[in-house]
Amino acid sequence: MESFDTSFTATKKKKKKQKRTRNIILLCAAVVVITVGTILIVNAVKKSADETSTLNYRVGSVSSGEISTTISGSGTLSALESKTVTTKAESVVTAVNFAPGDEIKAGDTVLTMTSSEVESELSDLQDDLASTRSSLASAKQLLTNLKVTSGKAGIVKDIKAAEGTVVDDMDYLCLISTDGKMQLSIPVVSGMGQYDAVTVVVGEDEQEGYITKISGDTATVVFEDDYYPVGTSATVLDASGNTLGTGTITVNEYVEVTAASGKIATVEVEDNEKVGKGETIFTLAEGAPTATYTTLKKTEANLVGQIADLEDLLTVKADYDCTLTSLSAAVGDTVAAGTTVCVLTGTGGFTLSLSIDELDIASVALGQDATITLDALEGDFTGTVSNISYSGSGSYVTSYTATITTEPIEGAYPGMSASAEIVTDTSGDTMIADVSAVQYDGDTAFIYLAGDDAQLGTTLAEGELDLDKLTKVTVTTGMSDGSYIAITAEGLAAGDLIWIPERTSTATYSEDDSTTTTFSMGGQGGMMGGDSSGFTPPSGGQMPSGGGMPGGN
Repeated sequence: MESFDTSFTATKKKKKKQKRTRNIILLCAAVVVITVGTILIVNAVKKSADETSTLNYRVGSVSSGEISTTISGSGTLSALESKTVTTKAESVVTAVNFAPGDEIKAGDTVLTMTSSEVESELSDLQDDLASTRSSLASAKQLLTNLKVTSGKAGIVKDIKAAEGTVVDDMDYLCLISTDGKMQLSIPVVSGMGQYDAVTVVVGEDEQEGYITKISGDTATVVFEDDYYPVGTSATVLDASGNTLGTGTITVNEYVEVTAASGKIATVEVEDNEKVGKGETIFTLAEGAPTATYTTLKKTEANLVGQIADLEDLLTVKADYDCTLTSLSAAVGDTVAAGTTVCVLTGTGGFTLSLSIDELDIASVALGQDATITLDALEGDFTGTVSNISYSGSGSYVTSYTATITTEPIEGAYPGMSASAEIVTDTSGDTMIADVSAVQYDGDTAFIYLAGDDAQLGTTLAEGELDLDKLTKVTVTTGMSDGSYIAITAEGLAAGDLIWIPERTSTATYSEDDSTTTTFSMGGQGGMMGGDSSGFTPPSGGQMPSGGGMPGGN
């Protein structure tokens, strides 16, 4: 018990000491605040200020123009077209025709190489090509039997070919239904089972059918064909007459009628016509090649393409007008597979990637115009939004990338610093006025007409102008860029003279020396009923922190 009392007493004394220390700190802080405040008050008392505010009205005019909203960004130019050439196999450089910085025309050979590995492949392909061409020389080129016949007896369905059709790339010319049945697929529903009997309704006809297969979410229904066209819509009913689903009908079992090449001269059958095995379905026009000849020609074309691709590995040509911006190989050098030997940079234009804030990206669209300026060159250049990345990045504020594509810019190089303004919206050609000229009475916007006898640029003081005698025109406002605003009103035209209110504040401060400062407050657009309101500098004549003027009405 005695030990507990001693501990409790010590704790209590410690808390009292902490409280006393805190009180002393607070007292000292209060003294400092009072002292500073006293100094400020004394300085304020020493100063005297004389402030005046003047409202003037200047004669301006309504004009015709266009107001646009833009989003700005900056970045560096990249070449619109650029090609980095790397070797696909170990090679030896045999010729280099240009030096870094040289301009190269499309089709020019930049350098050539030789490679034992590539040349071995080329030799094999050239042997295959020679063999194919030898077979072509002895192959029968043209068909003597121009009839296309049915491989089995059945019903002609889904005729794809017509007179004049070239058949070379067709999957089939028509189908021959061999079992006299059709089928359709419908979604699987609850209670449906394989081999269930169903009724298929095609137009006004009804056919008995069966669910022959259920695979995943799809059920296949087979029913008797009654000369129905392929693609006709049908409805499947269960035994109770409830609808199970709908679909389009196709042939159940069939053979395809095909031709390797040629052009259709005549179609010998009609859809849903019965034919026997070997019966003529189509007749080809004279000059149709044989299937063997057509196959050999395709093989020849394939081999020629492979040879050209291999030869391209050993010859570097410019695909477009460009500049040789990098060369890392000389004549006689042996370069390993995957080595970069040169970089070709196109001269056809540039791209500029801009980072767009998440609040602005929704207003950016493909095809929007952009104005581009370069630090290194004078003038403005045009561009177009060509790509928008919808993958955002950033920890706190997400941003997206918009790509601007430009036309060729003389004197520009990849890597130059550039800025761009994307025009996201425009008013089109409309009437515009100084934003200060538009005033408001509640939600109603209006302007004061100056009359035909007024002169542009005339300025009158507030007391010299009787607002009640002026013509007040209600206007509908549109887009604004902060300086001008789009307006429309019945009877208002470009060139009409209007009064623009402008407020000037003059404040004189004195301490040891007298200093006079004049603030011109960009008019009073946004005034209620024409009442004046101006900017009053802080007591003591000090400007707001940062030296910036506050936004005035």
